[in-house]
Amino acid sequence: MFKKFASLVLAVAVLGSTLCAPAHAAGELDAITKRGELRIGYIPSPPGTNKDPATGELTGFYVEIAKSLAAQMNVKPVFVETTWANFVAGLQAKQFDMSIGATFATVKRAMAVDFSTPLFYLGSVAVVKANDNRFKTPADMNKPEIKIAVVQGTAAEDWVRQTMPNAKVTSLAGGNLTAGFMEVAAGRVDASFEDSFTAGRFVEQQPSTKVIFGDKPVFFLPIAWTVKKGNTELQEVISISIRNLILSNQMNTLVGKYLKGGRYLDTPNLTEFPK
Repeated sequence: MFKKFASLVLAVAVLGSTLCAPAHAAGELDAITKRGELRIGYIPSPPGTNKDPATGELTGFYVEIAKSLAAQMNVKPVFVETTWANFVAGLQAKQFDMSIGATFATVKRAMAVDFSTPLFYLGSVAVVKANDNRFKTPADMNKPEIKIAVVQGTAAEDWVRQTMPNAKVTSLAGGNLTAGFMEVAAGRVDASFEDSFTAGRFVEQQPSTKVIFGDKPVFFLPIAWTVKKGNTELQEVISISIRNLILSNQMNTLVGKYLKGGRYLDTPNLTEFPK
């Protein structure tokens, strides 16, 4: 009798959790629909997200993809500016429903937010002065006399602090991914790390600097969008939208408007992205 009772209690508990979980998840999506707005956190980072300093107008392929998602959901897109250091807190505080900051999907971040399916994959490299030939491997930078700048809240910051504990590392606040590179150009630090695309574009405009480790990025991760932890229904909606854009080749079309040759790769690749 006790075994039968215990089995019944377990069955009811499982059924209860099964019934309650979708109701909670549906509440988030239902709130967006009733509000008629999809609040989208963004971080100015060309060419995916460009903000006109005079008008505040947003353009870029991330912006277009987000607008397409909102249109399919039959709601209005409302964009809320944030930073790399604060976007997770913004999601948790419900300042916005999702973030379109191009975010490296890492285990540490996945413990705080839920990721969409990857938009693409990207490797990270270093930028140093053009005449600096000291560094053959990343290990050559792990010295007390070496100064490295990284942008606060980025995957590059996590990687540098974990792999180069002996170097003098400075974290720069704000959403500008080239901030560390500008410190290199100014001669205030020896190196800075960020994704290979951003690094390549910066070096093109600043010939006093160069990219190193470009033939083999120091780490390679998927780029994805994020939602608040547990908001699985919106996560799935975003992922379906991204997969449809990829499979229909619309992703390359949208990206190609802002970046010659497109930026999308659906599998990891250790070579540079088209410039």
